[in-house]
Amino acid sequence: MSTTVPRKITLRTADNHEFEVDEAVAMELGTVKTFFDENPDATDEPIPLPNVSSKCLSTIIEYCKLHLSLRARGNDSSSAEEEGKVYDEEMIKTHDNESLIELILAVNYLNIKDMLDTLNQGVADRIKNKSVEYVRRFFGIENDYTPEEEAEIRAQYEWAFEGVDPDDD
Repeated sequence: MSTTVPRKITLRTADNHEFEVDEAVAMELGTVKTFFDENPDATDEPIPLPNVSSKCLSTIIEYCKLHLSLRARGNDSSSAEEEGKVYDEEMIKTHDNESLIELILAVNYLNIKDMLDTLNQGVADRIKNKSVEYVRRFFGIENDYTPEEEAEIRAQYEWAFEGVDPDDD
């Protein structure tokens, strides 16, 4: 009985690091899958990922490998589903706000819907019930309101500023 060795695909990050991954893992990246769908005769040259750092790609590959193996175990396995949830929660916890946003941008570029949904939920959980100032800092948004305009908005929509959790920077 012969076993076939999985095809390897090399991915090159924006910071010029190369990652060799199994084809199944690479096909989890929607952008890479589309590339191969549109270029079936593509060579074995590294696939450039100009919007993805090596740090992000390392996390993305780990995520894809784990979720591929969990899917292989089958949807009927509640332990696989729980293992995936625990992994996802831990992955989000290990990233500070800045690196989480960088990871979201990379995952969005690579078109990995499930991972993007997971990361977006992680961001939503982090900013839930936070102050406007906290959310601005989180996303790097500059306040373009004058103090008078902001006071007017706060007075007009007072209810929106009630029950806000203290900022925990």
